[in-house]
Amino acid sequence: MKAVIRLTLLPLRMAPWASAAIAVLLGFSLLLPLILPASESTGILVLLGVGAWFLWMLAGFTLKSIAHPETLLLPNFRRALFTAATLWALVFWLLPAAYVSARFGWLSGWWALGGGALAITGALLSSAGVRGAMYFWLLFIVGNLLPKWLLQMLVGVLDNPLLPAAALLLAVLMLSFVWRRLFPHDDPALPETPFLPPTPGRRSGSRSPLPANKLMRRFNAWVEVGNDRRLQRCAARYQAQPGPVRERTLLRILLFPHEQIRGWLGRWVLYGGMLSIYLLAFGKGLRVDWIAGYTVFFAMVGLNTVGLGMPRLRPSLLDLYFDLAPTTRATFKTRLVDSFLGLLPGAILSAYVYTGLVSLWLAPHALIQILATTTVLVPPLALATLALYMNLPEGTIARTVINLLTIGGQVIAYWMTYLLLNHLGILVGGGLALIIAWAFALGTWQAARHHFIQSPLHFDPPVAKPG
Repeated sequence: MKAVIRLTLLPLRMAPWASAAIAVLLGFSLLLPLILPASESTGILVLLGVGAWFLWMLAGFTLKSIAHPETLLLPNFRRALFTAATLWALVFWLLPAAYVSARFGWLSGWWALGGGALAITGALLSSAGVRGAMYFWLLFIVGNLLPKWLLQMLVGVLDNPLLPAAALLLAVLMLSFVWRRLFPHDDPALPETPFLPPTPGRRSGSRSPLPANKLMRRFNAWVEVGNDRRLQRCAARYQAQPGPVRERTLLRILLFPHEQIRGWLGRWVLYGGMLSIYLLAFGKGLRVDWIAGYTVFFAMVGLNTVGLGMPRLRPSLLDLYFDLAPTTRATFKTRLVDSFLGLLPGAILSAYVYTGLVSLWLAPHALIQILATTTVLVPPLALATLALYMNLPEGTIARTVINLLTIGGQVIAYWMTYLLLNHLGILVGGGLALIIAWAFALGTWQAARHHFIQSPLHFDPPVAKPG
């Protein structure tokens, strides 16, 4: 029983901030009829659906974190997981469907049961990283491109009570597919470096249980070939004529092997494809500066590899320390922190690609202003973001708070810079934004660099949490 309770509460304990936000959203949707008795039923259903969707996505992330072949060897693991899933289905699927049925009629409740099961499956597919989730996005894209007269015909068919039953059957089949993909029989290989950039097909430091298809394997092999060739060229140049510049270049390549043209192209193709799919599905009516601000966050994600990778790299730093043979520990940490600057070109170029892609999809006429905003803001913003990620604390809550504040600051800074350039012009507004942004970025970088160099040097791995 104790294992069942732990598995049931595990999604809420792994992300307490997200759980609190979802609880507020669900509670507000349930209290809305009491606060506003004349409110429309559609708004209540939408809020309930959005809250439940995010809740089940949270459960999908948790399921992926425990989805390893060795977990199946635990005593009564399948029974405990099935019991926890049954409790979740009772509280977050059957009871909401009963509430909808009692308030809006049996047909709405029947749709909440069948359509809710299909939506839950989609949330699990999306959050668990299963590539079959792309079919859900394709449904949204097709629905967004259908003519209005055809949509009206499809809405009239929704009164058929057999459709929710078909959705329920489809959800059962897809859930079985999710289980087989999350618990494969083979054991995937570990990443070769803690500083691998996060991509939709691979997460830094994680053991993905999902086998890559042939296209992804070929693509990753193509990237790895580029990494090896670049490393061999720089090593040969350093051996032929050693120097501090070539030593810093070789150190950057060793720490960040994917920060090269092939690695950048891989991120641009994958993230750019996902962004294009999202804009095709939901892009109508969206403001270009809002979406461009969010894409800057995706461009800066790779900078967080420093904060995530340094604790895991501590045991390997000992070998690197003896290879470099620095005179003092401060000299060694100075070389490390200077090598972190090799992450900036990829982040800056990625911001150009993503914001330009958003402008081409949503507002081609605003392309010049979007690229001007990116030019003015992103370089100092990338430097400041790297400075913040470089000294992240090891506490989970503190890291989460800093990450959320950093993401919010990136998006708000882009919006404010776009508005500044829009009202004052590119020359005046851009010059003012450049002065403010670079003053903040340089001050933040100097303080963070000094703190990193003066902080103690550890070679021990991070302490694992009990349990």
